[in-house]
Amino acid sequence: MPTTKLTGVVISRLKPSKDGKRVNHFDTQHKGLCLRVGKRDKTWAYHYRFDGNLRSPALGKFAPTRIDHMDRTAAISAANEIDEQVNQGVDPKFNTKPVKAKPTTKNPNTFQRRVEQFLDYYDRHVKPKTYKHASNLLTSSHVATLKYSDVRKITRVQLVKLLDEMHETPSQGNRLHSYMSVFFNWCWDRGYVDPSPMIGLHKRFKEKPRTRHLDKGELKELWHACKELSYPLGEWCLFTLATGQRPGECRNLKLDDVYDGIWLVDGGDPKNSQRHRIPLPNIALDIIKMSPGLPGPFVFCHTDRIKPFAQGGKPYTSIYKAVGLSNPWHPHDLRRTFETIASEELDVDPHLIGAICNQTSISKPGVANVYNQATWIKQKRKALKLWNDWLIKVVNEN
Repeated sequence: MPTTKLTGVVISRLKPSKDGKRVNHFDTQHKGLCLRVGKRDKTWAYHYRFDGNLRSPALGKFAPTRIDHMDRTAAISAANEIDEQVNQGVDPKFNTKPVKAKPTTKNPNTFQRRVEQFLDYYDRHVKPKTYKHASNLLTSSHVATLKYSDVRKITRVQLVKLLDEMHETPSQGNRLHSYMSVFFNWCWDRGYVDPSPMIGLHKRFKEKPRTRHLDKGELKELWHACKELSYPLGEWCLFTLATGQRPGECRNLKLDDVYDGIWLVDGGDPKNSQRHRIPLPNIALDIIKMSPGLPGPFVFCHTDRIKPFAQGGKPYTSIYKAVGLSNPWHPHDLRRTFETIASEELDVDPHLIGAICNQTSISKPGVANVYNQATWIKQKRKALKLWNDWLIKVVNEN
């Protein structure tokens, strides 16, 4: 039995034996992995033992012009999975091996290409934020192993493993699960797969809803730390706290959206897609007045107003480092803090808090959202003034 490192160049030079018999060429760097070279094709196989029995199943064909082509890297990966199953006492014989495809002009059904087509369709049917989130996850490194796979060849076992590997980011894992379900259903409707491998596949992780809100001492620490932060991070953080709006909406604040002290919110990510009016309290108005006179429409940006500062990443890290609260927090917790204190300390009606925070399920539940078109500007102004006065008092206490 010949042995050599089975690189692409070596494999292309391997010829069938003169007598027509199949020859096994074993890889020198991966014990048990071999390439069976016959008259018609070249097939990867792997020799292993389970319960004392020697087995040598075929893994896939080495055929660069075919959709189901398997190169050496994919073959080693398949062999490693078999070894892992054997070590766990699982019989690999009863586990189907997904085939990794190579991108070719004859392969229009790869995961990457179908995702591109799906996102083009999805962009026309969902909100911009939902589309962006789906696009980021379906083209992320989490699905890199599927990139060139034929969607018909992607198995349930493969998807379960991919999703299970996202245990460190359970929320992202569940969101990817949702988008993959929509994607494969879209493929199923169009006959690209039959059926969807996501059918009946439950989400892998149980998410815990965040309940974090800041107490008086933490609000005082945050307030003074934000005052020391350079523009625009500290100002944006305090603006979010003072208005009770979503951090993303505050980040996307434009000067043209404020008229006569009222902010017509258009942050691009309110869950109900409705623009609502917020009478800005003095803290928020002062922040806008004191912002640098930079060109462009956005208030919270670094060097120009062409676009707001980036969400998450380094900006958020800078805020966390400057504020330095012992209990971890996130910008969205400021919104929860406003709702909690306004209800508990200031006796603001829940429906009015829902109106301020653009939560129609609270402010106008059911058919009330159709018949009641009130904006409650006066009531909102009074409640936000009450909240801002309370906030100023707390942060200035000795």
